[in-house]
Amino acid sequence: MPVRQPALRVRLATWDDDPPVGGQGVYIRELRSALITRGLDVTTLAGHGPFAGSYPRVTGIGHIDLSVALNRSTRQLLEGGPDVVHASGGPGGLQLLRSLPVPLVYTAYHTYAQSHRRWRLKHGYGVIEAWGYRRASMVAAISPSTAQSLLAMGVPSSKVTVISPGIRIDESHMDDNGDGEPGRMLFVGRLEPEKGPLDAVRAMRSVIEQLPGAHGYVAGSGSLEPAVRDMIDACETRQITFLGRLSDEDVAREFRRSQIVLVPSAFEGLGLVALEAMAAGSAVVGYDVAGLHDTIGSHGILVPHGDCSGLATACVRLLTNSSFRLDLVAGALDAVRNERSWDRCAQEFDELYRFVLDAG
Repeated sequence: MPVRQPALRVRLATWDDDPPVGGQGVYIRELRSALITRGLDVTTLAGHGPFAGSYPRVTGIGHIDLSVALNRSTRQLLEGGPDVVHASGGPGGLQLLRSLPVPLVYTAYHTYAQSHRRWRLKHGYGVIEAWGYRRASMVAAISPSTAQSLLAMGVPSSKVTVISPGIRIDESHMDDNGDGEPGRMLFVGRLEPEKGPLDAVRAMRSVIEQLPGAHGYVAGSGSLEPAVRDMIDACETRQITFLGRLSDEDVAREFRRSQIVLVPSAFEGLGLVALEAMAAGSAVVGYDVAGLHDTIGSHGILVPHGDCSGLATACVRLLTNSSFRLDLVAGALDAVRNERSWDRCAQEFDELYRFVLDAG
């Protein structure tokens, strides 16, 4: 009888985990589940949640403190004797600069060059980021735009590949008609400047002025919450509702209820919110920036960054032209179903792990 080979042991290293603070936490949760389903032996070292490691809080910035601790000692990182370490890198991620006795694979969501071009302090982080990526066995970018940024920072093309994240699609609850509640617009995400929540509220107010039956909803939390609340309160018609931070189940329900999801980000590595909205049958309107351009393409409406009037005009067009909106939604649903699955993502990483192991 053939000897059964032991399962490939993978150690995921991440600051964000379950419950997710942002997109990286969602990514890790779903990828971990898909890898385990494929039969891999997966363990996790995280900055918070049930798999949290121990590390001193020095700077008060979680991912930096965890990075410092892991570069001082790799003991926690190598616990259990993994065959491969798979780290989440980039802004909000980990920077691993020490040599490891096993291959190191990164997921690059976006880079400091993409997200903080004009901040000198963040530019310094980008130098460290580039150093870490160049020392890794492979770096898996989540989008072509992130891959191009990796090449621009000097990561050899032989070490860069693109593996797009999957999207969890619940067919039993999906509205294939894309016919949510009439006039319902949604923003969901971190209430931080780079996500554009204030632009979303401005666009919603403009749409409501033109279409009195429209209503906006804002979900999320973050440093801009007071400013977002003030702007909503200043809407005399009271047709914008602040929902606060929602559970995953409630976010999915809001996607299904909404006819339009606004994604006015200044940058995205990929645009997970846009993909989830497309999978739920909502039309996506956003800014034409790196990441969103790769993700949405012709399956939504993108306007130049900072063009709030353009956001509002796109929303009005979608809300007043149901046949156009439904065609857009149908094309987006087909694209997500055919091109995005966590099974495919896990398979590509399984093959990548084995490639770096074979390469020594």
